[in-house]
Amino acid sequence: MGIKERKERERERRVSAILKAAKWLIARQGVEGMSMNQLAERTELNKATLYTHFASKDDLIDAVVCEALGKLEEAFERDGGAAGTGLARVLDLTRTTFAFYREHPVYFYALTHQERRGPGQARNTPFSALGDEIASRIFGHVAEGVERGIADGSIREGVDVGRFQVLYFAHTYGVMHTVFAKEDVYADVLGLDAESVEGAALELLEVYLKR
Repeated sequence: MGIKERKERERERRVSAILKAAKWLIARQGVEGMSMNQLAERTELNKATLYTHFASKDDLIDAVVCEALGKLEEAFERDGGAAGTGLARVLDLTRTTFAFYREHPVYFYALTHQERRGPGQARNTPFSALGDEIASRIFGHVAEGVERGIADGSIREGVDVGRFQVLYFAHTYGVMHTVFAKEDVYADVLGLDAESVEGAALELLEVYLKR
């Protein structure tokens, strides 16, 4: 192995270690509670070294979100979808999304932080650009399911695929926010648990796509 390859392997190892430490801190203190000072202490790296890999805390969060989207895409592809109706595919993708973020709440916390940025806080880092590419492919799976459903008759004609993609994100994101931020409230007031909320969300999607 040459010097260049060794340096690249060391860079990848450090990035992986930084991301692992960041996720550990986010899980315990939230995104807002995590600082680069804490991260430097956790990784035993000085801040200057951290900033050679991540230009800012937001850049680091974009990297965590990018990692999350990559793993979610893998879950979509692992679940297949060659068989079955288009409607079944869309609903299966939704179940996969819910299950993924329930299993990995840190990723959802990072996504929530990213989504709260104002319109003037443009993301133009390599991590955000790669994340956008992966997100586009993820939504491509959803679009393919809708198009298949229209063709096979399981989804009504006239559904605008682009509009549905926006609805799909808003719907799934809102449900997961409810599960993470309001689950105890809905459990106490309405007697609802996460599974029942997610089940109702699936029913709403199905009604919209079939009505």
